[in-house]
Amino acid sequence: MNIIKLIALVAVIFSGSLFAHGNHQQSREQAGWQMIAQGALIIDVRTATEYAQGHLKGSVNIPFDVAVKQFSALEIRKDRDVVLYCRSGNRSGKAFNSLKAAGYTKLHNGGGYDSMMAAKK
Repeated sequence: MNIIKLIALVAVIFSGSLFAHGNHQQSREQAGWQMIAQGALIIDVRTATEYAQGHLKGSVNIPFDVAVKQFSALEIRKDRDVVLYCRSGNRSGKAFNSLKAAGYTKLHNGGGYDSMMAAKK
């Protein structure tokens, strides 16, 4: 194989890799909105005060530190699609981990409220 063919082959492989993995990845916020559009339950894990200052339409306020207890009390199915969010993604990450450990299987950490709002189409 001559050098020109080899360079062309490498260029084709590299460009295909960029297309498949480059700028076409969805952010966690975009993935959250996609799940919401498909009927996922939206859970705001911030405090009641933060929730009162603004929240995603249709969301339910369940603070992160009582998420497992409240999911159980509300009889939320363990296989229910759920998008969690907070102020930055930290508390929703903690709720995600607690709920996952309790057997909930279709959870998504959507990140922070402001970033979710910014990503809304």
